Amino acid sequence: MDTVGNCAVVDAKPADGLKIIGDKNGYTSSDSANKALKDAKAECKDSVETADSKFKAAQAKAAKVGVQKLTQEDIEGLSNEQIKQLRGY
Repeated sequence: MDTVGNCAVVDAKPADGLKIIGDKNGYTSSDSANKALKDAKAECKDSVETADSKFKAAQAKAAKVGVQKLTQEDIEGLSNEQIKQLRGY
Protein backbone atom coordinates (compact mmCIF):
# COMPACT_ATOMS: atom_id res chain seq x y z
CA MET A 1 0.00 0.00 0.00
CA ASP A 2 1.68 3.17 -1.19
CA THR A 3 -0.70 6.06 -0.59
CA VAL A 4 1.78 8.82 -1.40
CA GLY A 5 3.87 7.38 -4.22
CA ASN A 6 7.07 6.77 -2.27
CA CYS A 7 7.48 3.20 -3.40
CA ALA A 8 10.77 1.54 -4.28
CA VAL A 9 11.62 -1.97 -5.36
CA VAL A 10 15.18 -3.14 -4.91
CA ASP A 11 15.96 -6.39 -6.65
CA ALA A 12 19.58 -6.86 -5.68
CA LYS A 13 21.61 -8.64 -3.06
CA PRO A 14 22.71 -6.22 -0.33
CA ALA A 15 26.40 -5.53 0.15
CA ASP A 16 28.32 -7.67 2.63
CA GLY A 17 27.28 -6.89 6.18
CA LEU A 18 24.00 -5.25 5.12
CA LYS A 19 20.52 -6.69 5.41
CA ILE A 20 17.27 -6.06 3.56
CA ILE A 21 14.48 -5.08 5.90
CA GLY A 22 10.78 -5.27 5.21
CA ASP A 23 8.41 -7.54 3.37
CA LYS A 24 9.34 -8.13 -0.27
CA ASN A 25 5.65 -8.75 -1.03
CA GLY A 26 4.55 -5.37 0.33
CA TYR A 27 2.25 -4.50 3.21
CA THR A 28 -1.49 -4.81 3.51
CA SER A 29 -1.86 -1.61 5.54
CA SER A 30 -0.01 1.46 6.73
CA ASP A 31 -0.10 0.02 10.24
CA SER A 32 1.73 -3.14 9.19
CA ALA A 33 4.34 -1.07 7.29
CA ASN A 34 4.84 1.24 10.29
CA LYS A 35 5.23 -1.77 12.59
CA ALA A 36 7.89 -3.19 10.27
CA LEU A 37 9.70 0.16 10.29
CA LYS A 38 9.53 0.33 14.09
CA ASP A 39 10.89 -3.21 14.37
CA ALA A 40 13.66 -2.43 11.85
CA LYS A 41 14.67 0.71 13.75
CA ALA A 42 15.05 -1.33 16.92
CA GLU A 43 17.01 -4.04 15.12
CA CYS A 44 19.20 -1.56 13.25
CA LYS A 45 19.93 0.48 16.37
CA ASP A 46 18.40 3.72 15.03
CA SER A 47 20.27 3.62 11.75
CA VAL A 48 16.94 3.81 9.92
CA GLU A 49 16.39 7.50 9.27
CA THR A 50 13.11 8.98 10.37
CA ALA A 51 11.63 12.40 9.74
CA ASP A 52 12.41 13.27 13.37
CA SER A 53 16.08 12.30 13.09
CA LYS A 54 16.32 14.14 9.78
CA PHE A 55 14.74 17.24 11.36
CA LYS A 56 17.24 17.14 14.23
CA ALA A 57 20.11 16.85 11.73
CA ALA A 58 18.74 19.82 9.75
CA GLN A 59 18.42 21.85 12.97
CA ALA A 60 22.03 21.07 13.87
CA LYS A 61 23.30 22.02 10.41
CA ALA A 62 21.21 25.22 10.40
CA ALA A 63 22.65 26.20 13.78
CA LYS A 64 26.17 25.57 12.51
CA VAL A 65 26.10 27.10 9.00
CA GLY A 66 22.81 28.99 8.85
CA VAL A 67 19.37 27.99 7.63
CA GLN A 68 20.01 29.57 4.22
CA LYS A 69 22.77 26.98 3.61
CA LEU A 70 20.42 24.00 3.96
CA THR A 71 20.07 22.03 0.74
CA GLN A 72 17.02 20.40 -0.77
CA GLU A 73 18.44 17.09 0.41
CA ASP A 74 18.64 18.44 3.98
CA ILE A 75 14.93 19.31 4.08
CA GLU A 76 13.51 16.61 1.81
CA GLY A 77 10.92 14.59 3.70
CA LEU A 78 10.36 17.19 6.40
CA SER A 79 6.86 18.45 7.09
CA ASN A 80 5.85 22.02 6.32
CA GLU A 81 5.69 22.67 10.06
CA GLN A 82 9.27 21.43 10.55
CA ILE A 83 10.50 23.65 7.71
CA LYS A 84 8.70 26.63 9.29
CA GLN A 85 10.43 25.87 12.60
CA LEU A 86 13.80 25.76 10.87
CA ARG A 87 13.10 29.16 9.32
CA GLY A 88 12.04 30.56 12.70
CA TYR A 89 8.37 31.14 11.89
